[in-house]
Amino acid sequence: MEFINHILGTVHSQTASEKNKTMPLKERKIYPKWKATARGGRLYFEREAEFNNHLIPYDQKELQVVVKPYSKSRSRQEEKFYHAVVVRLIAGEMELTDNEVHEFLKSLFLTTEERSTSGKFRYHRTLSTTELNDKAYREYWEQCIRWAALPTKPSGLSQDSGLSLYIPYPREVSYKDW
Repeated sequence: MEFINHILGTVHSQTASEKNKTMPLKERKIYPKWKATARGGRLYFEREAEFNNHLIPYDQKELQVVVKPYSKSRSRQEEKFYHAVVVRLIAGEMELTDNEVHEFLKSLFLTTEERSTSGKFRYHRTLSTTELNDKAYREYWEQCIRWAALPTKPSGLSQDSGLSLYIPYPREVSYKDW
């Protein structure tokens, strides 16, 4: 117990002495999203009364408003299916870890060419699956399934040379417990 008190005391004293040396962190808050429809240059909110009540604490304050098209977020079931079935079966076939296969599939199908802000430089970037909306995510894992089914060419794996591996679709397999 004495050792723990010593460690806690050290941590506490370090925290207290370093408190004045650290920069204040930006306040982290979670802001709700509101679904609305634009008609005739106006926004019509789905839960208008709730939205109006949310605005009360911000009365007379400048606000930042972001308007973008609505996209349904993907379901947890799609996430489970991709990792528990698609990635796991390919990992077994390739004798790699699930994470290695996930990274490999992303590099195979989610690499995009981008330009610097000035447009002067081009570079390749691999997207994260979290950047994909529900439709793009579904297209991604379907592309992974189609790729896995392709025959393997002597030149090795590529976008047009897969594993000759059948991967079932969600309706064909139970993966709920994974």
